[in-house]
Amino acid sequence: MNIEKLATSLLTGVSQPATQGIKVQEAPESGSFSGMVEQAMVNLNDKQLAADQAVQGLVAGDADNLHTVMIRTSEAQLTLDLALQMRNKVLEAYNEVKNMQF
Repeated sequence: MNIEKLATSLLTGVSQPATQGIKVQEAPESGSFSGMVEQAMVNLNDKQLAADQAVQGLVAGDADNLHTVMIRTSEAQLTLDLALQMRNKVLEAYNEVKNMQF
């Protein structure tokens, strides 16, 4: 999965949780910035839950495919990294605006 698809998936909340039986929060339908941020956070949480469940299944012996577990944990890590980079850029922009002199 390339970074553009991952970013689009994170921002639009299009991707579905990777495992069955995970309690998924409903994403807001709003097209506003706050709605997009909420959708991104819900998607991030879903990826983290799917990765945790996959790892727990592997430890318990329920998962027989290590490849799938690694994919889920990698997706969760990439989604978290993208969210952190977006947060850093927003904070940088905020600090620049804050330090502007009129």
